[in-house]
Formats: sequence, C-alpha cells, structure tokens
Amino acid sequence: MRLKNIFFLSFMFLSILQNLSGQQIIDYGLKVYKKANCMGCHKWHGDGGPGYGGAAMSLRTTGLDREGLKLLIACGRPGTNMPFFDKKAYVDDRCFGLKFEDFEGDEKNRPLRAKALLNKRQIDQLTDFIINDLKGKQLDKEFCVKFFGKPTRSCENL
Repeated sequence: MRLKNIFFLSFMFLSILQNLSGQQIIDYGLKVYKKANCMGCHKWHGDGGPGYGGAAMSLRTTGLDREGLKLLIACGRPGTNMPFFDKKAYVDDRCFGLKFEDFEGDEKNRPLRAKALLNKRQIDQLTDFIINDLKGKQLDKEFCVKFFGKPTRSCENL
C-alpha cells in the first residue's frame, strides 16, 4: 500500500513538472519575441500591419510551417525589411544557399542584420511561441494579458 502511494505521488509530481516546463518554454518564446523586437513590425498581437519597416505579415495567418518560420527568423528575407537573427547567417550558405559576397554591389537586396541576434535555442523557442500562441489563433484577452503581464486598456475590448 505504501509503495502504491509513493508511486502515485511521484507520478503526480512528474506530471506537474512536465506541465510547468511546457509553460516556461512558451513564456521563454514570448520573452524572445520581445527581446528581438518582433512587435516593432508584427505588433504586440502578431497581426502585423504597417510599421516603420513597411508592412509586416501576420504571424496569426502565416502559411509557413515550423521549418519555414525557423528559416525566415534565422535568415530574414533579402530585399525586404525582414532582418536575419542568426549570427552565422550568410557567413556560409545555410541561408537560401547565399553568402554576403553574393550581394556585393547589390545593397538594395543585401540582407539586413537584426539589432538583437538570437542563438539556435532562442530561434527554436520563438518559433514554438509563434506556432503555439499566434498561428491560426484569434486574438483574445488571455493572450493580451499574457503579453503585457496584466490587464491593460489594449485588453479591454477583446
């Protein structure tokens, strides 16, 4: 009987830890979203729209899958205002088979460097955040409170 109780309590404890770690991963992705200033173009809500860098796509309606998002975050989009966040982007040919030298004399299409570069783990977590919290989801009060950390005026009419 005592062994059953220990087993049951251990199982419950591990289940709680697993749920907590999943939540921390998603929250870490939100922190990366903020650190990388994704909301500068894609807005706090992820719907995109006009901004100082042009019109950013909606992360809620994107057709990109996980790998496509990771590539876009790491490598940006040459010729647009979407910067690259991987410090090794365009140093070798990991980004679309191109290197910086391929853009010599073509400043208009040269990839833009993000102000805050991200490591692989951060890019993975940011991608997971976009997939888990934004892609295919409607903006709601729960996300708003999560983003701002408390209810705000932006959340009132959601």
